[in-house]
Order: sequence, then C-alpha cells, then structure tokens
Amino acid sequence: MSEGPASSKPDSDVFTVLLAVATAFVVIGTIFTSVRANELFGSWLPLGPGF
Repeated sequence: MSEGPASSKPDSDVFTVLLAVATAFVVIGTIFTSVRANELFGSWLPLGPGF
C-alpha cells in the first residue's frame, strides 16, 4: 500500500509571520481611521453623539 506524499514542514514558519504582519496592518489601519474620523467629524462616530 502506498502512502501519501510526505509533508515537509518549512524551516521558518512563514504563515505565522504573515499572520502577524496582517494583524499589525489591520490594527494600524483601525487606529488611523479612528483618529482621522475624530479629526474630520469631531467625534469617534461619524454620525455624532446626538444621533
């Protein structure tokens, strides 16, 4: 009976590094968008606190 192809684990965990980089970009983008919305609208929410 033949076995399936041998799975070789990469030397460096590339996918973990990519996940960390993507998470950092999402966090930075969220912070940037929140700060920019506060500058433009004067509130964290674009509709304002009275809506």
